Amino acid sequence: MKTKLFTLLLAVAASVGTILASDIQVDGIWYDFDNRTKTASVTYRGSKYSSYSNEYSGDVVIPSSVIYNNAETYNVISIDDYAFRECTGLTSVTIPNSVTSIGSGAFRDCTGLTSVTIPNSVTSIGNGAFRDCRGLTSPVYNAHVFAYMPTSCSGAYTIPEGIESIAGSAFYYCSGLTSITIPNSITSIEWGAFAYCTGLTSITIPNSVTHIGFEVFRGCSSLTSVTVGNGVTYIAGRTFAACGSLNSIIVESGNTIYDSRNNCNAIIETTSNTLVAGCANSTIPNSVTSIEKNAFYECTSLTSVTIPNSVTSIGQSAFAYCSNLTSITIPNGVTDIEDRTFECCSGLTSVIISNKVTSIGSRAFAECTGLTSLTCEAMTPPTCDYAFDYVSKSIPLYVPSGSEDAYRKARAWRDFTNIQPIKADNVDITTTEVVPDETSVNIAWPKVSGAASYELVIKDKNGQVVCTLVFDAEGRLLSIAFNAPARDNMPQQTHVAGFAFTVTGLNSGTTYNYSIVAKNSNGNTLNTESGSFKTTGEGSGLQNVTHQPADTKFIRNGQLFILREGKSYTAQGQEVR
Repeated sequence: MKTKLFTLLLAVAASVGTILASDIQVDGIWYDFDNRTKTASVTYRGSKYSSYSNEYSGDVVIPSSVIYNNAETYNVISIDDYAFRECTGLTSVTIPNSVTSIGSGAFRDCTGLTSVTIPNSVTSIGNGAFRDCRGLTSPVYNAHVFAYMPTSCSGAYTIPEGIESIAGSAFYYCSGLTSITIPNSITSIEWGAFAYCTGLTSITIPNSVTHIGFEVFRGCSSLTSVTVGNGVTYIAGRTFAACGSLNSIIVESGNTIYDSRNNCNAIIETTSNTLVAGCANSTIPNSVTSIEKNAFYECTSLTSVTIPNSVTSIGQSAFAYCSNLTSITIPNGVTDIEDRTFECCSGLTSVIISNKVTSIGSRAFAECTGLTSLTCEAMTPPTCDYAFDYVSKSIPLYVPSGSEDAYRKARAWRDFTNIQPIKADNVDITTTEVVPDETSVNIAWPKVSGAASYELVIKDKNGQVVCTLVFDAEGRLLSIAFNAPARDNMPQQTHVAGFAFTVTGLNSGTTYNYSIVAKNSNGNTLNTESGSFKTTGEGSGLQNVTHQPADTKFIRNGQLFILREGKSYTAQGQEVR
């Protein structure tokens, strides 16, 4: 970054020899001089690159050294950020072998530039250094860095062997590019390198690559598959933003793992157990403990995602602008929802916030205009401000029974006008029904005469308690303490013979034990129902599902239905038409 200095400050600095002298012209070129190292960098004129227009034009030859400050010699070692930006009259530039780095945007928007040669001494080229240099008709690179591909390029292209990195925006908006071959010498791909290459359909990243920068493939709308080599240890945010056609990411074994068991599952997880990038419908592995900011940003193909209880943090804007995502359950390990996490997810219809969440960031659910219900399982309202901007405040807000008044008084929550207690569904049932799905289970149980409360406990196969839920005589949720968030369905009033409740956030393909204890007002046990079930997933199918139908019951697509008098109903009593 360039800094303008006052004359007095320069004089003091010169005495100790450590401060940069700025904005000095020598033979038509502007420099920053470092009096300590006796080096110089080429820069722009004025306090910012736009202070003057076209201060450079025609053919510019940069010398390897320049004489300044009482005839002292300074070696020219770099070209600053934006040094030549928007110099549309610049036609060619000669860079000396003394230069080792070229800054970000150094030649950006130099539309008249037709010729540039980068010496092999340059080992670093910043993001967008040659972006929108429309006069360049051939690729620009040296032995170390691939810097620029003309936007007019088309067809297939092979990056020459030996180049070590691809600079930011190198292939930006090369819409005619249909395939790219990246050599094994490449170790890093920088910011937006292939952004908006709309003709690119597939890409293979070699094992040599360890670093993939921010938004590298953003807007590659025709990209359907990506193969990532096993050397990748870092992927920045928004890697696959707006890649609406992407349905397969294959990650070679090694430093990264992947989950693509089902169609359109595609995520990338690093060895640090951080999910860094994803697309389409994804089941996130239980090994993941955090989701990086922007991980699924603008993934318009994403319609559903299951977040395991192992996740304890979800970064800013992780799912922002996923406009086709329809529902989300925040797992119990998460205590804070970051700013803008689900911003502009206009397709979201329901959200379940677990009882462990204590704070919700600014605009976390802003402009989720499709929301029809919101469930917050926390007894104490999480702190939040502007979290629900442009969300209808007339939708049902379900909260634990007894906490309604606290929500009516809490900042942001008090704007909702339809606050109701979380309640189990009323169902017509005579025996306990247990219907597991991949990451949830629906348990229905009959009413017990004289019962004042029902305690539902789920344990894993080792006997460890997964969750405990307590309901009153009317099926209202009184307390909750569990690792898997519970899910409420809107009450159905057609029958009053029992209750049903869906517990979500369980692990797929896992065996659990359950018990339902009915107690009277004195706390004495009146009845206990117990059994086991196994969630579906990984080919497990429905297992240990026990039911004794009073009507004709059947299971379709893992869901229980009731046939009564020629009509079909869900387990919650809703008629299926």
